[in-house]
Amino acid sequence: MLSTVYSEINRLRSSGQTAAALELLKPQPPLSDEDAFEAVVCLFVAGEIDNAVFVCQSRAWTLPWARDSSAALVKLLAEGRAQDALGLGRRAIADPAICPDGEAFFLMILQTNGHIDEAYAHVCRQPLPPVGESFLLVVMAEVSAAAGDWMRAYQLACAVLATDGANYRALMVLSNANFTFKNYHESLGNALCANQINKGSPPTTLQIMRCQNMLGDHYAAIAAFDAMTAADLVPHELHIELGLAYAGLDCAAQAMAAYQRALAATPPPLAAIRALLKLYIDGGDAGALAAFCAQHAAAMATDIDCILLRGLEQLRRGQVDDAARRLRQCLDLNVQHRDAYGHLPWPVPEPRIRHDYEQLELLQRRGKLDTGGRQALQVLKPYYAQSRDTTQTFAPEEPAAGALRQALCDVHYCPDTPFAGAALGNNDYAALEERYAAEKLVVIDQFLSADALAELRRFSEEATVWKMYNPGGYAGALLVKGFAPRVLLAIADQLRQKMPRVIQDFALLQAWGFKYDQRMRGITMHADFARVNVNFWVTPDASCADPATGGMVIYNHPVPKSWTFADYNSNPEKLQAYLKVHDARAQRVPYRENRCVMFDSSLIHVTDELHFKPGYENRRINITLLFGRARSTE
Repeated sequence: MLSTVYSEINRLRSSGQTAAALELLKPQPPLSDEDAFEAVVCLFVAGEIDNAVFVCQSRAWTLPWARDSSAALVKLLAEGRAQDALGLGRRAIADPAICPDGEAFFLMILQTNGHIDEAYAHVCRQPLPPVGESFLLVVMAEVSAAAGDWMRAYQLACAVLATDGANYRALMVLSNANFTFKNYHESLGNALCANQINKGSPPTTLQIMRCQNMLGDHYAAIAAFDAMTAADLVPHELHIELGLAYAGLDCAAQAMAAYQRALAATPPPLAAIRALLKLYIDGGDAGALAAFCAQHAAAMATDIDCILLRGLEQLRRGQVDDAARRLRQCLDLNVQHRDAYGHLPWPVPEPRIRHDYEQLELLQRRGKLDTGGRQALQVLKPYYAQSRDTTQTFAPEEPAAGALRQALCDVHYCPDTPFAGAALGNNDYAALEERYAAEKLVVIDQFLSADALAELRRFSEEATVWKMYNPGGYAGALLVKGFAPRVLLAIADQLRQKMPRVIQDFALLQAWGFKYDQRMRGITMHADFARVNVNFWVTPDASCADPATGGMVIYNHPVPKSWTFADYNSNPEKLQAYLKVHDARAQRVPYRENRCVMFDSSLIHVTDELHFKPGYENRRINITLLFGRARSTE
């Protein structure tokens, strides 16, 4: 038990009054092991590491947990022997008499040794400490953050701040948690508070820059970098954020210089390589691009983002087959990395089961299902038979859970079919360009040639690359994750040739397909990050039960450039309010097979009400091509 004086030291330290705690501590020698360990904690929290180590080494400890904990700290802080500290820490934590601060040090030692999972499991097992145990609470918050449990990290950090409102570490955890929740303004506020405590420090500066860049305030991000106090010890992440800020202001030379400084780290960070690759591509200097790619060939060879960027650059130059090979490589790497497993919602929603079962059943009827696909069909069959409504979910225990995940996540069929000839239909593209220039929106019927339409519909029906699921009931497939048939790349290439005044020299940034469950709604109100949105439909007209609906609604107001991605892409309520204030007009474009709607991506749009007939082949399929970046995607 702490003495009266050391109880007061503990209270002051736990409430953030560290200076007052130290003033009371230094003239008062500890009377017990509990007092001495409180002295260690107080000195450690105050940053007086050498003095904390001195107390650990000079004290004749009698309590086993205190002896082992203090010895572990000496190994960790004075000798740098983290593995030896771990052994002592395990012995200390096994003592039921260990105090909460000793538990906090054990968690820190686990983290230092890279045992995040074990530390997190310990946090989850333990009851929540009392609010006054700020040191243990903040360490538990940091462990939870390291494990990716941001809600627990948020709750624990808030518990710290309830008694210690100026706790730097808790503020940084809270800032990172809010950033993860896409609450960027709150995250910035937390970081600015932390900056008042540890002004200009690299971690605080990095967090401020991340927030400012995300909010589009690139000048503020640069200002934060310039105000940093430790200018001679700049982590590469800060140079990357500086590069992002300059790139956001279209200052390519300054951005490139910042990214080059980040490359001095060992190993060179992939984020800097990707950013420089994009700048070299945008710069148009083929020689400089080739030299850069040769210099970083090993790092880029297995990086999906780099491969995608190079593939899209080849597509912009008309090298469709080369682009197709690179995009196929992206799919292969995503399969190798088991990417689809990370996107599978668990418990699995009934619409996801229904889509995949019906697709595999179609492939079986068409004689295109291999052994793995037939096994997957049998795994899904009982779940499909049980399915009754869209709100059902399935979460079996192992080993059935593993079999279900594999059935839904494996790519059972993805043809790589050549495509030659005309991909687009016969239209007056010069007239379409004039209309687009005047209205920023044009509807094109008979958009694709008959061959291209048939090939793209067949790929969309058959390729088992629809691994993205939205609660709205639609399945998604992305360009980089397998939705890249050669016919789609030919469409993008030929559209550039047919409509050069609209597409200009914009790169294809992204392409995707969405396939809709007839029982559910479509995509909610949003805008996209590109300059030009090419949206077209390939399901037969006969599948649409109400030809007056089924398409999309586009409003005549663009979203403000100052809005973040979360504002314009996933906040339909805010968009609705914006449209109401501006008395925006809506244009409804009804569904038609082979109809394309081409429009400025900043215009707010939404899927129209859907009335499609039952059956897998009647699902509405829309495909989107996005050209030219106009705003942030973060």
